[in-house]
Amino acid sequence: MNLLVSLSLAAGLVVASALSTVVSTASFLSINFLTKPASTNAALSFTPDLTTLPPVYFCGESVPLHEEVVARRLVSALVRNTAQNQTLYRIRQRAASFFPVIEPILARHRVPLDFKYLPLVESALRGFAVSPRGAVGYWQFMPETARELGLSVRSGYDERRNLVKSTEAACRYLSYLHNRLGSWTLAAAAYNNGIGAMLSNIRRQQQRDYYYLRLNAETGKYLYRILAFKEIFSNYRCYQDIIPNRIMAYLSQPLTPEVNSADDEILLPETLVDQATHMALNTPVEPAMTRLTGRADDIPLPNAADVFRGGIKAKLTESAGLQRGQVWVFHLTRDGMADGRQVEEGDVLYAIVEDIDQKTNKVYLRADKLYSTTEKQTYNLALAAVDASTGRIGIRLPDVDQVRSGWILTWKTL
Repeated sequence: MNLLVSLSLAAGLVVASALSTVVSTASFLSINFLTKPASTNAALSFTPDLTTLPPVYFCGESVPLHEEVVARRLVSALVRNTAQNQTLYRIRQRAASFFPVIEPILARHRVPLDFKYLPLVESALRGFAVSPRGAVGYWQFMPETARELGLSVRSGYDERRNLVKSTEAACRYLSYLHNRLGSWTLAAAAYNNGIGAMLSNIRRQQQRDYYYLRLNAETGKYLYRILAFKEIFSNYRCYQDIIPNRIMAYLSQPLTPEVNSADDEILLPETLVDQATHMALNTPVEPAMTRLTGRADDIPLPNAADVFRGGIKAKLTESAGLQRGQVWVFHLTRDGMADGRQVEEGDVLYAIVEDIDQKTNKVYLRADKLYSTTEKQTYNLALAAVDASTGRIGIRLPDVDQVRSGWILTWKTL
């Protein structure tokens, strides 16, 4: 489309420069909104066991938690993001309403779903959020940046406050950043600090790994704040030693509609959610991968009936994207045995998209790690997702296209 051409050829540096200003100040609102009431020193007065952290991924890229400084920064972000139970509960309410709109838009643009947590950091998912320098909306765009990305900003009509249109604009920009930097992790950092500053840091330091780059204080913490929201919303039971009990109770509490709110966009009409989801899911996109060859059509297991007797069940909580090498996170739905090891309901299964075979129209998922929530340890194992109706390895793509959190698969030992 014309906008993307202009971004890549002519307006890239203009957008990058403008967005550097946008995001350096846009997080001001959410930082104060989330952390101002809490005492940082008090919140960090304990010493957590960093060796018990579960594996963490961002857009399929592994977070190097074996590095102590990385683990400590993640724990610090987790503590700060859980400082206020009422605030966190309200953000959960908005996320429950808005994520069904944001997710299919990200998927259509082939932007990893982990970026749905970015507007939580930017605006706490408030459409009417305004930063001190004038960044507005869910994704906190400055006026000039919004116009460069195709949004209309004029008196009485500001598309930065439109969830669907502003998310489309954010996807265009994130795709541009990823194409320039080659990494979704760096793209997230550049969203905060601008691509010019990121490229300058990369050249000066001869380092392309976000976790080892020396960045300004806000950008250095930015990705950890996104990761903290992701872990809190999708994997909070693994952090019982870090998240206070009262927050754990709020995270497990059923959501109720928010009332008497000053932000009249907090709860979207159900018809808008349905329309936006339908539009995003039914807009044609190019295939996620080119055809992969050289794989047998079906790899049978010894007996399909054994799937129901010996297989374990796990429920999807996070899918980074339908691309080879991406990491999907599942939670076990019952106790059982996996690769000769006793596993329990609630344990976390980390699966890799091993292959996408468009000839047979199947995706192959392989699990290589399991985190025990009771033992606080990560184990290596080898499991494959199987079709419960046939006992064969591989899940048909038409089913995966409609994947949502809560999708349950059967797993067998390789």
